[in-house]
Amino acid sequence: MGTKVAQLAKSPGRRKGRKVGKPRGKTCQWTAELDDVLKAAWARGGLRAARRAIRQFQPTWSRYSVKKRAAALDLCRPRAPRWTDADENHLLWSIDSNASLSLIAERLGRTVAAVRKRLRDLDYTAESLGGFKVKDVADMFGVPPARVRYWVAEKLLLTKGGRITDSSVSKFLADHPEKIPFESLSVDMQNWLREMGYPEGAAKQKGAGVDNE
Repeated sequence: MGTKVAQLAKSPGRRKGRKVGKPRGKTCQWTAELDDVLKAAWARGGLRAARRAIRQFQPTWSRYSVKKRAAALDLCRPRAPRWTDADENHLLWSIDSNASLSLIAERLGRTVAAVRKRLRDLDYTAESLGGFKVKDVADMFGVPPARVRYWVAEKLLLTKGGRITDSSVSKFLADHPEKIPFESLSVDMQNWLREMGYPEGAAKQKGAGVDNE
């Protein structure tokens, strides 16, 4: 037994930390044909498909070697930049404007999958894309969230997929402008509410009174 162990230790090519028959890194001899196989498989299914295809020709080559060669051939997608506050604001405003995920992804220079993941991180779901959260409407109208929930319960604001729809917000502004403390809002918000349907001159007609219902 001791003689056999000594012979294995002296075997050429056996080094500490490296397995025999498992070429890695620079020891893998890539050919033009293998590169073509790698490119075609990568286009179909990324690293997993590429590794599966290469193992048909080189069963001992590691995942690391395949990934390293893919990077050398510029097949790997560059790491996406970190999400900034400006990116998130653009994303949320685009969703509220009912823009498609593909269009949003194109504008932000990201994949649709990356946009979906960021929306999940922000507590959005596929069913709730578009419209507004209760808190969003409360902030826009300058009223407590409980009052918005009351309006939803009274069907003054309609929801779809758990979010208040854009059309019902516009109708609410046109039909019930007296319920909004318009004069207390910022100029930018006042202008935006006018664009959404708040009637011109409604604030003056309402005077100082605010409907609390």
